[in-house]
Amino acid sequence: MGLPRAKSGTGRAREVLAGTSTWAIAALAGVAAAVAAGTLPDVIKSWLGERRPFLTVLCVVAAGVFTGINLWQQRSKGVGIVVSLPREGRRDPWNSQWVVAASDHARRGHDSCFTVRRAVPPSGSGAEGNAGGDTAREDALEVAYELVSARLTELSAADPSTPVSLYVNAALPDAFELGAKFKFHVQRELRGMREIPERVPARVTLPQRSERPHTDFFTAVRISGRLKDPLSPAEAVRAARLAEVVEEPDFESDPEGRAVAVVVHLSDNPLMVAQALRAAGTGCADTRGEWARCRAALVVDGGPANLPETTADFELVVRHVYAAWRAWTRARPQYAGLTHRLFIAAPTGVAFALGWLFGHTVRVVEPAHEAPPPSPGTEPSRGTSPRSPGTEPPHETGETCTSS
Repeated sequence: MGLPRAKSGTGRAREVLAGTSTWAIAALAGVAAAVAAGTLPDVIKSWLGERRPFLTVLCVVAAGVFTGINLWQQRSKGVGIVVSLPREGRRDPWNSQWVVAASDHARRGHDSCFTVRRAVPPSGSGAEGNAGGDTAREDALEVAYELVSARLTELSAADPSTPVSLYVNAALPDAFELGAKFKFHVQRELRGMREIPERVPARVTLPQRSERPHTDFFTAVRISGRLKDPLSPAEAVRAARLAEVVEEPDFESDPEGRAVAVVVHLSDNPLMVAQALRAAGTGCADTRGEWARCRAALVVDGGPANLPETTADFELVVRHVYAAWRAWTRARPQYAGLTHRLFIAAPTGVAFALGWLFGHTVRVVEPAHEAPPPSPGTEPSRGTSPRSPGTEPPHETGETCTSS
């Protein structure tokens, strides 16, 4: 059998040239820079003569430009933290693709990246007879939060101003509750609130998967206190075009209901609002398994179109939802003692940001809203379906992926 000859002769020479081309270009650039630096003063003098003040100023300006460019090139691009929380038992084909794409984007845009993967059991999958409710899902989210928190603590110790991008891939209820866990944590550790003024821009951003061609992710939301700022008149007009606020929607409410519904529809899901209002009126369980009917509802409806893929529009609609909820709550003090439940269809970044804003007071409902009421004389169930042997969630993993 004859041996292939593809690597002999010219093929081997090409490999050598390919390996040395980078060094050759760098050497040529260095020689050219040295020649230019040596001849430039003579050229300037030949044109300008002995104009010492002007030449001195020119030298200072050139040195300043060189220093500025050097500092700009050495600036910290921060770290990208990829958080993947797939639901246990679901094998959507885009999950693995998303992790690969997010990790690649984080490596290209940051000095380093860190990946956290954790399988999250669905709501209602706790162990049978667990009086404390379904803790399996809560434990999974807590572990993911602790892993990210540990990384943020390291960054805070090194440099509190380090930019951080959180790539979150999770079911909307999980993204919302993960954002709630960061409410009092991210700002305190990353920005050093006692040392850095409030005017410093946010260092934590949420990239969002893009549906446009020739791009994969874009900066959707920056986590900062500015998300709570009231809307200006111009912003209110723009926000009303993005999403309509319905303070008294038409649905069969329960006058004796123990909750109020907050329906946020910001993605192309035409039936979502009607289904959420029906579940709110007939009764449903939240992610903690607490069943209730709703006495009133607030709807923020973005209509059939997706949000424009810009940071300004994503942040504006988050502020719009928060402002609408605060205004609706203040105008109806009679509902102050009721539970607020969130029904949401929106991008993941919006769900995380809303959790960061009001996740400590609002409970989220799973997309499969409707659930039977608890039996008379019993406490509301919090999910008691037993887990099958061998289906325990895998241990958490934290994988470093430092970019070159």
